[in-house]
Amino acid sequence: MSTSEQNPELQDLARAFHASVATTIESGQVARVAPGDVTALLSEAVRLYAAVVEETEREIPPIDATISTTEAMVVACALLRAHRLNPFDLALWFSRTVRRQPADAHEA
Repeated sequence: MSTSEQNPELQDLARAFHASVATTIESGQVARVAPGDVTALLSEAVRLYAAVVEETEREIPPIDATISTTEAMVVACALLRAHRLNPFDLALWFSRTVRRQPADAHEA
């Protein structure tokens, strides 16, 4: 996606959100974050990711290098549990999903 096609309002929100999360974690204020807020933010991020992947018919990197393997797995397991899925279900979905080219490969 070229810069002219991107949503500047969403980019500004993403930057502000990133800064707010970093400040919250670095200042040790995580315990003050409302669980409902985390759920709402993650739900919308997942919804947006799925919509972009479906609409563009290509995978985009869902995370960057700042996310650890442990952090990724904590979220993946929470998403599976939220839908009462297990590793067997994941394996079925994983095998049904066509591996698409990452966004970077199309823009090179």
